[in-house]
Amino acid sequence: MNIKELSNFQVVVIAVALLGGDINYIDREDIAIKVNELAPGRFNWRKYTENIDLDAVGVALRDAKKLKNGNLLVGSNIEGWMLSPVGIKWINLINVDSINGAQSLKHRKDSIGDNQESERIRMRSTNAYKLFIQHKVDELTTDDFNQFARVNEYYQLNTRKRRFAVIDNAVTGDKELASLWNTLKEKFVMEDNYNAR
Repeated sequence: MNIKELSNFQVVVIAVALLGGDINYIDREDIAIKVNELAPGRFNWRKYTENIDLDAVGVALRDAKKLKNGNLLVGSNIEGWMLSPVGIKWINLINVDSINGAQSLKHRKDSIGDNQESERIRMRSTNAYKLFIQHKVDELTTDDFNQFARVNEYYQLNTRKRRFAVIDNAVTGDKELASLWNTLKEKFVMEDNYNAR
């Protein structure tokens, strides 16, 4: 796959992946620098071609978030940008051999998989998981939720949303953990707080 064949929103998704966007929200300015490395000049000003156009990068990021384009990212220019579960799947499916920095992206794809598996192992060691597989979901407590999500009552909304996004990504492709996470969200997460992402 040649970088020239990709749309602008696809290029920014690759940049977010390269910058660790599977587990962290990435700042738009960092993404702009990375897309300029991947596709030099593509996001630059027309008149002053040495300058990266942050607005063009922002438009591509918002496009990557749109349902019609696959909903590959979550976030905003204020909180930063992160791969969605669909974005992680897309990154894992693309052939990166002819993309600038292909080795880096191959390494990141491996790292994304390792990060997801590490988080899954941690989630399977929680009391929430033990109760879930024993079909005792009615015994789940707030402490079980907090341990599973790695949050506590002192976490601010944005911090909680970031943790929830990491969990959304980690349970991708694991039906059992995804089902447990959905159960926990239904029982313990206020819908308006979660959907604010």
